[in-house]
Amino acid sequence: MLPDVTAARTALETAQREAEEARALVDTLAERVRDGAEDITGADIAAQRQLAELADLRVTAAERKLKDAVAADLDARAQVAAGRVRALVAADSADALCDAARDVVAAVHALVRVADERASAIRDVAAEGVRLNEELGRSDNEPWPSRAYGFMAQTSPDASVTAVGEGRTTSVPVHRILGAVLASALIEHGSTRNEVARVMEGAREGIRHTAEQAGLAVALNGRVE
Repeated sequence: MLPDVTAARTALETAQREAEEARALVDTLAERVRDGAEDITGADIAAQRQLAELADLRVTAAERKLKDAVAADLDARAQVAAGRVRALVAADSADALCDAARDVVAAVHALVRVADERASAIRDVAAEGVRLNEELGRSDNEPWPSRAYGFMAQTSPDASVTAVGEGRTTSVPVHRILGAVLASALIEHGSTRNEVARVMEGAREGIRHTAEQAGLAVALNGRVE
């Protein structure tokens, strides 16, 4: 805000206060006459009324000056904002964002590939283990006859195999792994994490629009379907 605005507001406040005092003095003189004071003349009251009218005119003048100062201040701030907007638009580039997006896409592809390969290997061994467990005579009394051979396997709800006494390996669906990774990456950005979930659940048109707005359409190779 320009200093002129502050000065104009101060001047208006002063003029308003002086006008109020001048009007109050007219009322005081008139009341004294009503109370019987004989030392106050019509000329005295007329003179004070003229001073009050002059004070009111000064208020009007101060209001106009303040209006002009506010308009000039607004114009100056708008000019500065316009310059910042033009500078930002001229200097803005999505290159760094695109590079980072490509890195994320590549990392996601690598994660999905590794997770799928691991899950596939576990599912294959688990399926074989389940078949052998059936052939070994699985029953309600002995659900895991394969334990005699040191292993157990299941394909539901998630494929897993257990080496008795050594450990267990489970095939976790890639979407759950990817979700956990993204949630972990955004653990310190709770609101962003929630918004990411909404974007991924949104319509394809909305996702495509977001990519285009951010200048990522090329970086994502149109993979927003």
